Amino acid sequence: MRRVLALLASLAVTAGLTVAVAGPARGGTENTAVLVPGDVPVRAAPTSVGTFRVTGTGRSAQALDEATMQDLTTFAKQNGQDLSAVVAAHQGIHEFSAYTTKLEETAPDTFVRAGLGTEGAGNWVQFTAKPGADIVADLARLPVDTEVQYGAPASSKELADLAYTLITSLAARPDVIRSAGTRYDHERRVLRLLYAPVGGAQLSRQGSVVQEALTAGTAGGQLPLEVVPELDADRTAVAERTVEGGRDLNLGNGDAHCTAGFTAIRNGNRGVLTAAHCNNALRYGNASGVISTHPGQSSNDATDLQFHRTLTENGHSTNKQFRATGRQASGDRTVTAVANAPVGSAVCHWGRKTGYDCSYVEDTDTCQSMLVNGVIHRYCGLDVTRQDISAGGDSGGPWYLGNTARGVHSGAQDSVESYFTRIGRVRVQLNATVLQN
Repeated sequence: MRRVLALLASLAVTAGLTVAVAGPARGGTENTAVLVPGDVPVRAAPTSVGTFRVTGTGRSAQALDEATMQDLTTFAKQNGQDLSAVVAAHQGIHEFSAYTTKLEETAPDTFVRAGLGTEGAGNWVQFTAKPGADIVADLARLPVDTEVQYGAPASSKELADLAYTLITSLAARPDVIRSAGTRYDHERRVLRLLYAPVGGAQLSRQGSVVQEALTAGTAGGQLPLEVVPELDADRTAVAERTVEGGRDLNLGNGDAHCTAGFTAIRNGNRGVLTAAHCNNALRYGNASGVISTHPGQSSNDATDLQFHRTLTENGHSTNKQFRATGRQASGDRTVTAVANAPVGSAVCHWGRKTGYDCSYVEDTDTCQSMLVNGVIHRYCGLDVTRQDISAGGDSGGPWYLGNTARGVHSGAQDSVESYFTRIGRVRVQLNATVLQN
């Protein structure tokens, strides 16, 4: 067992505390860091650590389809990247993401993360232990080469559980912590805990509250991996209210409120997904009597998803389309696949407020506290994009690549990053299935 001192990043130094230097903060400046009083035990890292490369011998079922190429073209243009390089990096993306989604579901105790390689490096999958021959054989059947990394200190399930505990603990102290979120650094293999204190909160109180969260995150007296708290004073994530797939959702007074996500089926009933923080009494396209005003909620209150049943008794029906690139029918797409996004892959969204936009995935399966009507809520199972490409009113809207459903919009940190609930949570936490061809 290791014993490490968790770092509490701060811009000031309190007398009597040991001073250390944290890594570069967001924006490139260095923070002065203060060691939290007391140390938090971290279980021993795996002794078997290594990497090896699996050559993909399979052929892609088909070239990147027209919808995916449209998204990658938009992504490349908006991010100033060479389209040919972006397309090369995303060859086989749908096969790769479908398989790694299956891995996450079937091997949650050994699978950690998956991502796209850069500059021809190939894709990567990280595990806690060296995978067996069956997984290696499956990877070899993919149309891309894959770097297998093993020896990570915590699995995807452990990371998700730890993130939930940390953010829940911090969200319970709105008098000290204004906002907080987690990010897994797959290269350093540590969990970053980014937080913003309430203005005027004493450093000692911040340290105590963070220490309490770290202690709450231990299992058997130990953290599963090192947690590195980092001050992010500008962090204020806001759940974006305002619910098609992709169509406007309105309140009873006609005000546009949220964006509808993908259509789905739950308990034999068809309907539409949106964010749980959106109002329950929503009108689809400002028409009453189309969807239920008593939505099905997630089994986990930290999952920002809800399901509104289509009122078939009123003569309404449900299809598999979602708004993707424009408000005309030509901007609609039909879901043909459902898979979680790998780290580093392009992803696009439609929102009532901002329309069609694209970014790329910076981290997956994270937790984040957000302000909802002035009250702090914590949400988990969130994927994070590198840029903020959303606004109030986009909540509940679809995230996708081509015709593959990736998630449902949740919120954003203004001018920094956007968040969406990863699509795998729809089945696991909402007991629903996205409609697809």
